[in-house]
Amino acid sequence: MERLMTLLDCAMPVPFRLTTFKHSALCLLISGLFLGGCAAVPVSTSSTAANEPAEVVAETETVRDESFAPETLSRMPLTNDLLLRFLVAEVSLQRGRTALSAQTWHDLANRTHDPRVARRATEVAVGAGQLGLAQETAQQWIAAAPNSVGARQILLTLLIRADRIEDAKPHIEALLAAKPEDAASFFMQMHLLWDKTTDRKVAWKLTDELTQKYPQLPEAHFARAVAMANQERFNDALAELSIALAARPNWETAIQYKAQLLANQSPAASVEFLEKTIKDNPMSLTLRNSLARQLVAAQRLPEALQGYQEILKLQGNNLDALIGSGLIALQQRDFDTAYSNLSAAIKQNPRNVDNLRYYLGQISEERYRFDEALSWYSQVGGDFAALAKKRLPRVLARLGRTEEARKAIAALPSDTEQAKVERIQMEAQLYREARNYKKGVEILSKGLVTYPQSTDLVYDRALLADMQGDYALAESDLRKYVELMPANAQGMNALGYTLLTRTTKLSEAEVLLEQAIALEPDSPVILDSLGWLRYKQGRLQEASTLLKRAYSKLAEPDVAAHLAEVLWQLGEKTEAKKLIDAAVLIDAKNETLLETIQRLGIH
Repeated sequence: MERLMTLLDCAMPVPFRLTTFKHSALCLLISGLFLGGCAAVPVSTSSTAANEPAEVVAETETVRDESFAPETLSRMPLTNDLLLRFLVAEVSLQRGRTALSAQTWHDLANRTHDPRVARRATEVAVGAGQLGLAQETAQQWIAAAPNSVGARQILLTLLIRADRIEDAKPHIEALLAAKPEDAASFFMQMHLLWDKTTDRKVAWKLTDELTQKYPQLPEAHFARAVAMANQERFNDALAELSIALAARPNWETAIQYKAQLLANQSPAASVEFLEKTIKDNPMSLTLRNSLARQLVAAQRLPEALQGYQEILKLQGNNLDALIGSGLIALQQRDFDTAYSNLSAAIKQNPRNVDNLRYYLGQISEERYRFDEALSWYSQVGGDFAALAKKRLPRVLARLGRTEEARKAIAALPSDTEQAKVERIQMEAQLYREARNYKKGVEILSKGLVTYPQSTDLVYDRALLADMQGDYALAESDLRKYVELMPANAQGMNALGYTLLTRTTKLSEAEVLLEQAIALEPDSPVILDSLGWLRYKQGRLQEASTLLKRAYSKLAEPDVAAHLAEVLWQLGEKTEAKKLIDAAVLIDAKNETLLETIQRLGIH
């Protein structure tokens, strides 16, 4: 049997080899690596549960085969029958008959009482998804080798997965006794044992019982804080963190978690706590990043951006600061900064950044760089892939690749009403880009027969009707849109702008636009409309102020054309021409821009 077991160990397929944390044998049971794969996963605060600490899982490496004491090994002779069973077990595994292999290995473990066979049986059962069988073979493994750390690790993981927390307790205690130096690491990641279905009271009971034996260990108080927070005992959790920080004053992980819990109760209290802590730790980029995130959560974006910028001055390639500042810049429509910082973040860490690639595609569209947008959207995978695919038809159409755009639309799902409406919008968009507005209106009108209450189709038809020159239909559709969406600033602005530019109903336009700006005072689109209204009313200085605000937030050709015309009338012709020249570089075919150039005689 010795020779056979050596050969089988050497032939062991890679997926069934044990893996563990580099820094702690105990952490295997926490990571669930044996059951769920062995890749280290960086944790993002955006995906972390509200009461779970945000931290990074340690690296993994393959563990060496466990050595067993000679007295634990079976002395059973290798009979022909036994040899045949070993071969059946292994050949079945190699041929993909994993259930048969797992059952055969289980029977062999029962027959031999050999820890090596039980270990192999456990590995095969887990790989086959036979977790109940794996629990039995892990118990056999422990029975054959009571001091086996690996056996207890795996059994513990299996028991946790089966929600048998009370049964797991003696194995945790045995592991802590065998590896006392790993207790701190274990308590720091103990919360990873539980999933969403775990009874939080049972998890707290186990945490309480285990940590009481380690009153001087800050990590034990951290584990207690997490378990308490998961029961929404926030004040108790904060008290435990205070004990931990008294023992280790500048412990960044506990500081971050305390700030996180404070934010659940009061974002201002969290910010105040972090600001005070940073005074004692001014060079801690981790805490500075935490403060910036809390400022974002509190909607204090200018302060958050300043915080990120200070971090980048200290460390220009700080990933959190690059992403944080990039996203704030995107929200503030500072597309140059957003593009620079987010693309730098991707270069630094190209994994798990599908969201950033999607945002960069949007930024490229806003900058009229459609080849660039296409490139970014084509790289998007994961949860953002569906969103990126919806953006592709418009980008392809802007590039003149109409047939590809149609194929991209046809490839989109249409299993819901919303999906069908979106396809109608995209088909109409193709004709809009081709300047065949009549055909676009026909497609949207046909869609409205099927979906008469679709505000999206109503709004899109209004825009295309206006481009077609059917101002009556545009006004009628926008009035319907405002009726369906009475508190919608976008609808008020669109109707107000249409009345302003296509009719003589300036008084009604003014009412609508002032209502819209009251709802969204910083909207560059509404500021542009209101600025153009003031121009039409002859209030040039006020128009100039509003349009400059709009242009600072949205440097698009339409806004540039409006501002240039106002400046031209104010005698600031040099500045007006500069604006026109810059707008031409963005989109030389923009109709508003071309009309303004022709009307003013700018060359």
